[in-house]
Amino acid sequence: MRLAVSTINSEGGKNMNKKLITMLVTFCFMLLLAPVSVMAATPTNAPIVIDVGGANVENENYKITDTGINIRKRDVNYELTGTTDKKINFWGSNNPNEVDQAFYLKLNNLVCNGGFIVQNSPVKMVVEVPKDTNNKLKRISANDLTIYGSGVLNTEGFTVTQKTSYMDSALHVTDTTINVNVARNSAEWNGKCVISGNAVLTYTGNGIYAPLQLGVKNGDATHSVLLEDNAKLICLQDDPETPSEYSVSGLESFGAPITLKDNSYLEAEAKSSTGKYAGFGIVSSSMKVLGNSKVVARGYDAALSVGNDLEINGGTIKAISKGSNGIYAENLKIENAQIEAEGYWPALFGNDALSISNSTINATSIDDIAIFTRGNLSIENSKVEANAPQDIEGIKARQTTTINQSWITTTGNESYDSINDSVLFNGNDGKVIGNATVIGEETVSSEKTLIIPEGTTLSIPDKAKFTNNGKVVVNGTVINSGQITCTNHSGGKATCIQKAVCELCNQEYGDLLEHNYSTKWMNNEEIHWQECTVCHNHKDESKHIFDDDKDTVCNVCGYERMVNIKTPKIIKGQNSKWKKDSKIDFVFVSDADYSDFVSVSIDGKIIDSRNYVSKEGSTIITLKSDYLNTLSVGKHTISINSTTGSASTEFIIESNVVETPVKDDNKKKDSTSNNQETVKPMVKAENKQEVKKVKTGDDENIIGIALLLLGSLVVLTYIRKKKIE
Repeated sequence: MRLAVSTINSEGGKNMNKKLITMLVTFCFMLLLAPVSVMAATPTNAPIVIDVGGANVENENYKITDTGINIRKRDVNYELTGTTDKKINFWGSNNPNEVDQAFYLKLNNLVCNGGFIVQNSPVKMVVEVPKDTNNKLKRISANDLTIYGSGVLNTEGFTVTQKTSYMDSALHVTDTTINVNVARNSAEWNGKCVISGNAVLTYTGNGIYAPLQLGVKNGDATHSVLLEDNAKLICLQDDPETPSEYSVSGLESFGAPITLKDNSYLEAEAKSSTGKYAGFGIVSSSMKVLGNSKVVARGYDAALSVGNDLEINGGTIKAISKGSNGIYAENLKIENAQIEAEGYWPALFGNDALSISNSTINATSIDDIAIFTRGNLSIENSKVEANAPQDIEGIKARQTTTINQSWITTTGNESYDSINDSVLFNGNDGKVIGNATVIGEETVSSEKTLIIPEGTTLSIPDKAKFTNNGKVVVNGTVINSGQITCTNHSGGKATCIQKAVCELCNQEYGDLLEHNYSTKWMNNEEIHWQECTVCHNHKDESKHIFDDDKDTVCNVCGYERMVNIKTPKIIKGQNSKWKKDSKIDFVFVSDADYSDFVSVSIDGKIIDSRNYVSKEGSTIITLKSDYLNTLSVGKHTISINSTTGSASTEFIIESNVVETPVKDDNKKKDSTSNNQETVKPMVKAENKQEVKKVKTGDDENIIGIALLLLGSLVVLTYIRKKKIE
């Protein structure tokens, strides 16, 4: 302070100096008015060591007699050691000036089977239980009790008595392990109670009453219980399954709000009962579960029952009831929590209202709705699993239900007033609604099917994990920034060169398919084959098959080849003539192979095979005379048709009438004008006989003269022969 004054030398500095002095005086005055307990300090004297099992002795600090040990001074350090069956007695004071004085006791492996007895209340007691010590007391109680140290204290009674007009009740335990096997009635805490550090307090009941009761004194507004740091409070039954005739709860808080924070832990169990009423695991007027704290409650009535507000923010609760609700509260608010609740009636019951946000809930009811409120229900950014009996809704609110950005699994078939950007499973059938997001870790189990409809999105954010052991149908969009694991892939289409790609995780799975060969034949000039429509792999590859060298079309694939085939031609009978009424058949020969023969056409029309004879020798066709006589005089065309083509030639059908021409030299030049025909030259017939065509008026005279000449020649030859003889 002197430095501050010396640096201020202006007029304003002097004013500031006066203000600082005034503040200092005021602060000192307030300290004088403050209660002495605020200023009280642990005594500094060397501990007064008492061997409780020692000989009787009396001095100004303590007195040992046959019946007990009396501790005579307050605000003095005592160290108690040894073993005794005697009681250790303490006297408080009703003097207001002395109520903040305390007994300071250090337990050094003390065994006191008589316990600590308060002979005149109120008493304030500060007890050290050093590390590595194990101490035993019949009982210990005080109005204001502080216990610290990491040693162990075992007792049959550990109670903070009700306040008096002189002293408020209080309890503070830090780091100590205290085991209380309640011998009779219930242990009780009153006033402000704090359990901190690594303290572990375990109460085991006697089967008749709750092991521990909180805030017993009516009208005391100071009642409260706080568990902080890593502290633990555990309330158990000596034999929880053996029924009691009465209602026996685990932890009963009548007027003390319970708060858990940090990493604290609270566990309590009820005892089964044959009576009209069953026991609660934990029953309290109000309760807060904060931080990373945890509550485990087992009851036959409600496992965790809160008469007013139950606020859970960041904690974990496991509440199991065999005959009522898992968790019951008038107003139930759950944030950033993990809840596992089981009950015969609704496992999670907020009577007036129920809200869930940023939490994971697993609620199972044996004979009722799993999650229920008579008021409004809201679920936000949470994973909720509700299991109810068949045909009973899993989640229900008497008023409105609003669900946003959550993953809901219910065994019922219910729908909701408003559900947005969420996943909803009704039984084994799930669907994405809007733009849903996986929260933390989520699994589609083997019996379930999740459909992502067209127009919807399922997002797996960073650090989130999505596992598919069932079936996921992707018609919408999957956005993966986290981790997807599929033990049962779906979607995608395998081919012969690539396995199917899972629509969800984009990983290949399954086996390659067989080749998909087309039924259509592919070919080139040399070979044909069938080809896979995907990878173009070939099968059944072989050379073309033709009937013979002249066949142009492959018998297998239909490939058409170019065959260099010589066009057939007539090699005999071309441009020949045939005379009507001749009995001679007309022969034509094609150089085509007889094996290729197809038919015969006359003047472009195929004639009946009865009208000709065909035979091998190249191809020999003999037109029958009967057929030839049916043809008109003049030119005709014959075609011998083969598979390699047609050989054609013209032929002439002549009349069987022969005309003798009349010679007239004078009229030679104008014979045409006098309607006379010139003598036509002789033609060689097919029968190779020469026939003269002349016009005459008397053919019979010529024949007679010829016969006469022939006869004369015969006669002359005969006469000459005779002469020679």
